[in-house]
Amino acid sequence: MLENPVGEEFGGVSTRKRQNVVLVTGASGFIGTELVKQLEAAGNRVICTSREPSGGGSPYVRLPYTDEPASAFENILENVDHVVHLAAIHHAKRAVSAEEYYAANCLLTGRLATAAHKKISGKFVFTSSIRAQCGSVFDGVLRESDPPQPTDDYGRAKLAAEVEIAAAMPRRNYTILRPVLVYGPNATGNLAKLTRLAALPIPLPLKSLPGKRSLLDLGALCAAIFHSLQEPKTDGETFIVADNSPLRLGEIVAAMRRGMGHSPRLFSVPEAFLSIAAKMTAQTDRKQRLYKDLVASSAKLQSTGWEAVDDSMRRIEEVSTTVTSAQRAISSLAARYPFLLLPRDFR
Repeated sequence: MLENPVGEEFGGVSTRKRQNVVLVTGASGFIGTELVKQLEAAGNRVICTSREPSGGGSPYVRLPYTDEPASAFENILENVDHVVHLAAIHHAKRAVSAEEYYAANCLLTGRLATAAHKKISGKFVFTSSIRAQCGSVFDGVLRESDPPQPTDDYGRAKLAAEVEIAAAMPRRNYTILRPVLVYGPNATGNLAKLTRLAALPIPLPLKSLPGKRSLLDLGALCAAIFHSLQEPKTDGETFIVADNSPLRLGEIVAAMRRGMGHSPRLFSVPEAFLSIAAKMTAQTDRKQRLYKDLVASSAKLQSTGWEAVDDSMRRIEEVSTTVTSAQRAISSLAARYPFLLLPRDFR
């Protein structure tokens, strides 16, 4: 059996009968790096995929392209017990077309799932996204029973990938996870932008913004993946993954600043003032998202035995102690227009 990650927070170590072989795609990314470390610490053999395999660390195999034959995908799964599919296009630095999102996030997933159905005896765990179920805001508390309504190409491709997996794996030896925004050391994308915003050496008008967001601790996500690999109750199911307590933007930035050794330095301004500022910077639609929620419930996954994080603010504060001096470097543009640094999900 696979084990839980080593450490008090996610359970202890049990006796292992045999070493499991786990193929991890996207292993060099923010989530993958931590997951591989925890899988290896628990005694599992990890095979990572890359389009350009390099030496050092865990063994790497080349990840096939979507137009390659089925045998190319089956070959990388030879003697593999489990698959964790993290690879995706998400925080792209350039404009990405709907076709590119679909190819990378849906077609590739379907090809890999089809090969996994034929080759592996264990689980196929897919990290989808909360964006497969909704846009950047949601009225009420989001649950798996709410009809999926993705609002962008990324979310639509992720939802299509979920459908591909279900069709390719009739034995239901898969689990689909829909994580919300993930925080942790060296976070990328929206959390990196939010960290830069928090590092600005100026007070910020975020104290009274009412919009709440569900967040997810990186370690808790890795624990959810471990749990899904081992728990039969997760077979063939889709789960939202989130910490228990949603936070306001001001609370997140305050926690980050405390972790950096600074006072929160937040103040309140009337909504009308922000509306004027948003119009002046052509950010009206994004400004509205600061006043709306995206609160998601992970109760379904918790009912299978996974434990959610209760102390998100403390963990964000701890993570922020690792922010480097380079990350704290503030450009003159950022200092002049901090509103433009708001992550997309908060704009």
